[in-house]
Amino acid sequence: MNAERKRLVLESWEAIGRNHDGVAVAFYDRLFEIDSGARALFAKTNMVAQRAKFVQMLGDIVRNLDLPRELIPTVSALGRRHVDYGVRDADYDRVREALFAAVAAELGAGFTDEVRDAW
Repeated sequence: MNAERKRLVLESWEAIGRNHDGVAVAFYDRLFEIDSGARALFAKTNMVAQRAKFVQMLGDIVRNLDLPRELIPTVSALGRRHVDYGVRDADYDRVREALFAAVAAELGAGFTDEVRDAW
């Protein structure tokens, strides 16, 4: 990831900083809308706690874009847990769509093509 893309991700994350939970709500709402099977994966989940975990992980990733080695253990463990939950590689296309929709909803016109590509 080049410096300009890192800057765009950091700035857009900071811009939505006051409403990270709203982004998480929008993310899961969109995910469940486009992938009804995903809802079953969260049937017994405390969604308030889940949204907090989502925001924490996403924030950690954004803050450590310059330190990918720092992220590898955490992100690898997250990936292993998701495999155990039944998530398949193909599911990540819908996750990306849901993330883009959530960030776009919060940023509005600030979610430019350049910001989308950076994310």
